[in-house]
Amino acid sequence: MKKTILALDVFDFKKAEKLVKDLSPYIDVFKVGPILFLQSGREIIKMINDNGKKVFLDLKFHDIPATVQRSVMSARDLGVYSLTVHSCGGDEMLKLACSVENHPKIWAVTVLTSQITTPEEVLRRAKLAKECGVNGVISSPLEIETIKNSCGKDFEVVTPGIRPAKANDDQKRVATPESAVKAGADYIVVGRPIIEAEDPVKVAKNIYESIKEL
Repeated sequence: MKKTILALDVFDFKKAEKLVKDLSPYIDVFKVGPILFLQSGREIIKMINDNGKKVFLDLKFHDIPATVQRSVMSARDLGVYSLTVHSCGGDEMLKLACSVENHPKIWAVTVLTSQITTPEEVLRRAKLAKECGVNGVISSPLEIETIKNSCGKDFEVVTPGIRPAKANDDQKRVATPESAVKAGADYIVVGRPIIEAEDPVKVAKNIYESIKEL
């Protein structure tokens, strides 16, 4: 599977649909967050699946354990490929989320890439997630190697904060696609550098070409 996940952080269903169709040669997984899900709900998930692509539902579930468990069930029934829970929900919540039969891939958020933290805190949350049966974590590029070394190569690391070139925005812990993949990222999440580009297809293709042999 291609390593780039596109963050569909747009308001308009038609724009999202065009991005999915145009970028399909270079991207297999499309991230649906609260912005788009609140606008289009089931419709956006169905559209992505109907185009032969996979949905990463990024709603960062963080609630009482039973509510998160039922949320995972609902996401499974919608046919999503993967979803996020928040690691600070604690071990009971994480374990109950993972107890759902035939659940999508579950990735735990460690610390948002817009926040300053320490590698030790990220690693602590990653180890907790692994102990609870989570498939992997969402983590900045700066902690990839540490997590892989401590949690094993099969424990997935999904990395936002990816920038093809230096950019001034609200992400604090960033890296290029090449450096993140070389460090061991299983997937990289790219949003604005693609969707706000004059030629999104060209940017997506360039990223794909830069990492496909790594």
